[in-house]
Amino acid sequence: MSNQPDNKSIRDIMLDLVGVQSDSGTVMERAAAERIASYFEEDPYFSMHRDCWGIADTGDHLGRPVVWALKKGTTPRTLILTGHYDAVETESYGDLKPWALKPEELARVIEGSGRADEKIAADLASGDWVFGRGTADMKGGLAIGIHKVLSHPAGEKTGLLFAAVCDEENMSAGARGCVPLLLQIREKFGLEYAATLILEPQLALGSDEFMVYNGSIGKILPAIVTRGVLSHCGEPVKGLSAAHIAAEITCRLDLNCDLTTSDLGLTTQAPIVTMVRDLKTTYDVSVPGYGALMLNLLFLGEGKVGGLMSKIIEICQQAADAVMERYEKAYEHSFRAGLISPDAKVTRGPVVIELGKLEEMAAVRLGADFDALKAELAQSLYQRINASELTLQNASIEYMKKVLEMSGLDGPAIVVGISPPYYPCVCNGYLPGKDGGVLEIVRREAEENLGMKLKVMPYFTGIGDASYMSCTDPDGQRQVMKNLTLPANCYDIPFEDIARLGAPCFFIGPRAFEIHQWSERVYMPDLEKTVPAIIDRLLKEL
Repeated sequence: MSNQPDNKSIRDIMLDLVGVQSDSGTVMERAAAERIASYFEEDPYFSMHRDCWGIADTGDHLGRPVVWALKKGTTPRTLILTGHYDAVETESYGDLKPWALKPEELARVIEGSGRADEKIAADLASGDWVFGRGTADMKGGLAIGIHKVLSHPAGEKTGLLFAAVCDEENMSAGARGCVPLLLQIREKFGLEYAATLILEPQLALGSDEFMVYNGSIGKILPAIVTRGVLSHCGEPVKGLSAAHIAAEITCRLDLNCDLTTSDLGLTTQAPIVTMVRDLKTTYDVSVPGYGALMLNLLFLGEGKVGGLMSKIIEICQQAADAVMERYEKAYEHSFRAGLISPDAKVTRGPVVIELGKLEEMAAVRLGADFDALKAELAQSLYQRINASELTLQNASIEYMKKVLEMSGLDGPAIVVGISPPYYPCVCNGYLPGKDGGVLEIVRREAEENLGMKLKVMPYFTGIGDASYMSCTDPDGQRQVMKNLTLPANCYDIPFEDIARLGAPCFFIGPRAFEIHQWSERVYMPDLEKTVPAIIDRLLKEL
């Protein structure tokens, strides 16, 4: 069967891709990559130009590749279209799960299920919306990219490069691994990247308004490990609970609006603690010796991370002081009652220290042995992560605890690091060359030919792969990574390569509703007309 665009419409390709289950973070993603590759294997042009497409192994531990295809132009100028082929699970469909990957059948089942509210019923009746897992996020966008690169005439002025990546819904391993590949392709074919379009969906705001996102919000996961002073629970004032320290920090970080940021008219949500616990592995009647917590912190604006981490260090110190103030009251009460002697008193509060500085302490204490121990630990964590025995977050906590033990730091402590995944905040407005004229071209197409108003949002606030498509300060980002909780073999971001890409990146995709929910759906007029028309205009005028 031929996969040429004359026989396969954007709708056809989307339905085909949706039918391939590709749950994020699993080996099922590989099946989606193989299906995408089949379009280029069977296409006459790419069959004759085998060096112009590929299935690139980026070293992913699950074997999930980047699938790419290039139609060169008569000039080096090249537009990149990209997106992810993973999708979230289908469990949320409940009794509709058997039809989650079968959009045409799903529509009929929803109509008869009694689950459709007024809005869903209207969208079903309109015929303009297609329901199903991944229709919006984002196999519809991928279908646009595949169709455009297959149908783009060879020998046009501007070239077109398509790249499909894995893992966006999880750790963005695909986007991080794709950057070096994009540089290799650029060098091999002598290209000049004009812009990158990520064909992610947008929230549907109105029938006459189309949105383009000019950047992507940042996300950081501060990880904090606390160590107390061990004692029997029957004599708690002879010790200091690490769980108590962690709880005090949690109360001060959770929903702390002082940690919100604003830029270009947008403001972030307050941060939220996503995990807090002691690190006991068995039951005993000792005061918890170690505790840990993680904070989900969104941020806007380049260069804001350092200031936010300084605030978190300050808050941790305030928490340490508050813990010791409460401890002093408990000690005085116990002393007056004859329950404790002065020589059993905890005399020093928790030391607050960044992970990077703690590693320096361990290196001074252990010398060359530290490098060997760190390498051994990193390899062990890498193997356990790849075997799905540890999440990156649990591995982070284990690494921080081990380094604390190796450092020789005595007494109670609060160690602050940064756990993966880290999503840098990016905005084309901060690039030296700004948006490369892309927004003006899109505006003209929207207003002149599509009868729509263009709304430019400075940031996409849903987290996405654009965070790894541009970088104005790789040295500054490396400073942030000094406090990363895992060695580079477990998790890294190629900031230096990203900075070399040098092209603006935009989210330009079809309108959608309720992504990740059972009622996920995509707006077909955008999929089949609006977005392709914008791409055509960019290819003509860039």
